[in-house]
Amino acid sequence: MEPHAGTGRVVLPTNVRPTHYDLTLTPDLTTFNFYGHVLISLDINKPTTAITLNSNQLDLISAKLTNLALKTESSQNATDITLDKNNETATLTFADELQPGSTAVLHIVFKGVLNESMNGFYRSSFKDDAGKTHYIATTQFEATDARKAFPCWDEPAIKATFDVTLRVPTDLVALSNMNVISEKDVGHSGKVKGDSTQKGDVPTAQKGNVPSAQKGDVPFAQKEDVPSTQKGDVPSAQKGDVPSTQKDDVPSTQKGDVPSTQKDDVPSTQKGDVPSAQKGDVPSTQKGDVPSTQKGDIVDGSLRPLKEVKFATTPVMSTYLVAFIVGKFEYIETVTKNLPTPITCRVYVLPGKTEEAEFALSVTPLALEYFTQLFGVAYPLPKMDLITIPDFESGAMENWGLVTYRAIRLLFNEKTSDLSYKRHIAYTICHEIAHQWFGNLVTMDWWDYLWLNEGFATWIGNLAVSKFFPEWDNWSYFIADGFQMGLALDGLRSSHPIEVPCKHPHEIHQIFDAISYYKGASCIRMLSSYLGLDIFLEGIRIYIKKHAYKNTSTEDLWAALSEASGVNVGQFMNAWIKQVGYPVVDVEEDADASTLTFKQSRYLSSGDLSADENTSRWTIPLGIEPAPTDSKSKSAMLTDESVTFKLEKGGHYKVNSKYNGFFRTAYPAAALTRISHSIKTKDPLFTSDDRVGLLADLGALSKSGHIKTSSLLELLESLEDEDQYVVWVAIAERVNVLSSVFYQQPEDFQQALQKFQRKLFSKAAARLGWETQTSDDYRSTLLRKLVITNAGCAGDEAVVKEAQKRFALYVGGDAKALNQNMQSAAFEIVVLHGEEADFEKVLKCWREATATDQKLGAIGALTTVRHPALVQQLLKLAVSEEVRPQDITYVLAGLSRNPTSRHALWDFIKENWDMLTKRYVGSMALLGNIVKAGVGRFTSEEMAKDCEKFFEGKKVEDISRPIAQSLEVIRSNAKWVARDAEDVREWLSSKGYLA
Repeated sequence: MEPHAGTGRVVLPTNVRPTHYDLTLTPDLTTFNFYGHVLISLDINKPTTAITLNSNQLDLISAKLTNLALKTESSQNATDITLDKNNETATLTFADELQPGSTAVLHIVFKGVLNESMNGFYRSSFKDDAGKTHYIATTQFEATDARKAFPCWDEPAIKATFDVTLRVPTDLVALSNMNVISEKDVGHSGKVKGDSTQKGDVPTAQKGNVPSAQKGDVPFAQKEDVPSTQKGDVPSAQKGDVPSTQKDDVPSTQKGDVPSTQKDDVPSTQKGDVPSAQKGDVPSTQKGDVPSTQKGDIVDGSLRPLKEVKFATTPVMSTYLVAFIVGKFEYIETVTKNLPTPITCRVYVLPGKTEEAEFALSVTPLALEYFTQLFGVAYPLPKMDLITIPDFESGAMENWGLVTYRAIRLLFNEKTSDLSYKRHIAYTICHEIAHQWFGNLVTMDWWDYLWLNEGFATWIGNLAVSKFFPEWDNWSYFIADGFQMGLALDGLRSSHPIEVPCKHPHEIHQIFDAISYYKGASCIRMLSSYLGLDIFLEGIRIYIKKHAYKNTSTEDLWAALSEASGVNVGQFMNAWIKQVGYPVVDVEEDADASTLTFKQSRYLSSGDLSADENTSRWTIPLGIEPAPTDSKSKSAMLTDESVTFKLEKGGHYKVNSKYNGFFRTAYPAAALTRISHSIKTKDPLFTSDDRVGLLADLGALSKSGHIKTSSLLELLESLEDEDQYVVWVAIAERVNVLSSVFYQQPEDFQQALQKFQRKLFSKAAARLGWETQTSDDYRSTLLRKLVITNAGCAGDEAVVKEAQKRFALYVGGDAKALNQNMQSAAFEIVVLHGEEADFEKVLKCWREATATDQKLGAIGALTTVRHPALVQQLLKLAVSEEVRPQDITYVLAGLSRNPTSRHALWDFIKENWDMLTKRYVGSMALLGNIVKAGVGRFTSEEMAKDCEKFFEGKKVEDISRPIAQSLEVIRSNAKWVARDAEDVREWLSSKGYLA
């Protein structure tokens, strides 16, 4: 295909367009093949004898076209089928020319392989209590993998309706986007026999031209997301969420994930009132051409009896949102209570897991009802299914009406699960259900506008969690976590604008990152604060109603918000969306700090901004409190290079209140001293949001050289008596980053940093203790785990001894010695300070754990090990059959955070690169995360050159962004160490931490 003349995108020709797919599939879970045929209703737009559509790793057996424009229906077989593997297309050539204005039905018979790559139509598996392996056939199509399941027009703007029929073993559950409308037994399957009508239909051009993946040689590849990492906290991202390896590092992220929803308000033509040709009522000339083996039949060595399950016609939708799943599942269900048309909500799980689905089931109807109210448009499907898939690349995927999840993002056992996972589950569910409107009902026109899906769903998912669970202080956690991931990545030269041109499919997966998700969400949060939430949501309602079942660009959203607010939203927002980077705002004070001057420049974490790079300007809501006396508007704005405001009371102020603005604030030294004092004396002006944001700003400004790292250390020291969990999260993050970045300093330096960490955390650890209290709430429970983990890892003797005592009792059979919220804390402390026997005991706990969160807690603890031989054992374990390929980065990211193992990790990746690239050939986002884990925490130019030399000459186009970002992080860290190591040493010495 030639690139589009206007955009450069590699897209399909416009000569024909599909309006409806009638798709029948028969997956064989014994041979791992699938067989299908599809009837595609077409509108002909231009005279043509060739039809090009997407197809990847499919064997197209035959293609036939029936022209419906003639009084006498005319059918013709394709004279040639040509595959283009690079562009993932098939071109079907016909003898007779199709005329514009006519309609036709294209009938294709095909087969494929249920791959192990966690994309397309793939297979997953699980073992039951008896050790028997059961297989699942499932789908993951975003961004461009529907073409691996059936030939189609696989672009988001080419929407159509879908009828799906699955022919599956009678003892298995079959699911798709819509509700089941019929189910009938069709007998046993049999060996596929030849069919004379098919044999003649296969053009010689295609014979033998089947991708190797269809010949059984399917690479084993899977994707995964990297856990986020504060000691004592849970992994913070997976699809639908964005993972981070470390917030001052390059956030590692994954492919987009969020649930999708639809509306009840579907025009009758979209509710199944489709022309007969779209209902499978194909002209008689076609009916006879479907081989009997395609009618319900397929090869299954076990000859299991089959049933045919038909699903209702979908609304108009994009191909990447289609889904179908076959396997052994159980479910629990409920029905919405506050909608005019009740929606059935179900959570599907593997056998025996229904108890763990109850929390997810409680959140689902809340989200459906809340979003229906906010958006003013009903969810258009009769059901909302949520389902866990054992092998799943990302965190979740918003398939319309059938949202797929990793178990860790959906399942929670109130009796045994670590409470720290509960907020992440609630958020992921809300994020995915928000997609049912923002993404599914209204869809981006092309992947350039991915942020419209992911940025909005991230913002409103957090808004919903904040409403449902106000006691969790969710927005403060967003400021500490996702907000910082967006800022960290966008502080690199190798970042990209929120709205980024994507020209070829191999580029798309690389932008499912912290920019599309978290910078996008943060900019929406800033805009909603600037306009006011009610006005902003009114604009969203205008946008959704106007563009339902259609595709949009960023400008369509700005137009709706401008209509609602009377503000030129594009003028305000385009700099934030269309240019890379963000500003740092320098504050200058006069003698009594009553007159403030604000100056903006682009922030770069490397601190070496050139004049040519400092040309961007943003419209910045400064968020000054108390408000300046000379500011007439509701918000003091910085629109040019600088602006000056006067305060009523000199010296008592803050900038970027609630951290609504997507920028860093560089206060002068005198102001930081006053602020530290105000925080220590509990000045109400500085809320927990402000304290979290200020810590993160000082961490970033230390790295870039705007301030000395000693200024950050001064603020940290003033927070010893902090009482808010989310502020402790930010404290732990800053301390752990410092330990990680300065890891190659002399031993006395390292010991001094540990002593400082003990001083910060030990008092709180002693106060809270190990035992649950009747007064505990969500935040105090998590705070206990966080401070004890950090105190213990820093070598607090009392904490280490208590952890070892409780661990010994626990592994000896006393389950009460460690409650579910403290298990991972004890495991980590014991492995870090213990011997090989302790490592082996935690490894045994990991092997015996049945709950996903328990497994993650144990594997994270194992990665703190310092013994070289045990590090090698873990690396071998990471690529063994014991660890699902999707979970490799839980191991690698942990070893990367561990300064004593990160060099061994990089050596392992280099030595096993060929194996890793083959294993993850279909999972480039995961492979990119492996690279980030392997190299992103080094701090020397020597290591940057080593990484560059290794990748030189290798085929790494699909992971070029993660490589570039990781190299830039290494060099930024190297400059930080060279610039401030002596400053940190002097501060530690002056405070008595360093003798």
